[in-house]
Amino acid sequence: MQKQLQTRGVKIFAVVNYLVMTLLALICLLPLLHVLAVSLSDSASASANLVQFWPKGFNTASYEMVFSNQTFLNSFVISVVRTLLGTAINLAMVILAAYPLSKEESELKGRNVLIWFFTLPMLISGGLIPTFLLIKQLNLIDNLWALILPGCVPTFYVIMMMNFFRGISKSLSESASIDGASEFVIMTRIMLPLAMASIATITLFSMVNHWNEWFGGMIYMNSSEKWPLQTLLRQMLKSVDATMFSSADLMKIKQLSSRSFQSAQIIFATVPILLVYPFMQRYFISGLTIGSVKE
Repeated sequence: MQKQLQTRGVKIFAVVNYLVMTLLALICLLPLLHVLAVSLSDSASASANLVQFWPKGFNTASYEMVFSNQTFLNSFVISVVRTLLGTAINLAMVILAAYPLSKEESELKGRNVLIWFFTLPMLISGGLIPTFLLIKQLNLIDNLWALILPGCVPTFYVIMMMNFFRGISKSLSESASIDGASEFVIMTRIMLPLAMASIATITLFSMVNHWNEWFGGMIYMNSSEKWPLQTLLRQMLKSVDATMFSSADLMKIKQLSSRSFQSAQIIFATVPILLVYPFMQRYFISGLTIGSVKE
């Protein structure tokens, strides 16, 4: 009888669990479906707020306009290059800074001073004007590196990775050191494979930050041909410059409403990052148990 009650309880829990998970999935999915439907609806339906989860008056004018514009395609390529290059540099700088800082004071002299050296700039920023003057003095205005170098060492990620390294059992590095492994070998062959969950998290955060950041392009790029995608979309949403479009594009603009155009921008800004997440998911799951060592 007790076994039957336990089995019944397990089944009830499974049903409730599936219902809750389904509800949460719908909460995440339905807004995206609504935005996609609005972006594919005609101007009248979108403006009247008649679209729910299925397009009304199917219309691809929003997508045709942005894809037929060479400035948009250039900005998309710039954003992709910036995201890939910036994320790679972020990861390299974070790992090379976090691993030495994860050592004890006896292993790395001046460790506490170095930690404050990294932490204080995160708490006290130099400000926008000094940063702009520095970028200008380095002749990086209108240069892709102006969007990457100012944030190449994200301090928060350094601290997060440092704490992750410190949480890994020291017996692993000590054993490798006894066998004659150098610190570089210990870092690359032992620590990094165990830290894949943390690295995947930092990679995803860095990609999102680089992909979504628009302010740097606005202040460091004088030419619209060098704007990243988010900067271009913001300017297009704020005020449409007729010189950026051909006569055919201007005819398409007349078929758009602000809601459908905004929805198309959201889709373009969101989907590339959403496509990356499934490849990172297995590292998040494995990170729950990997790296545990019994003393």
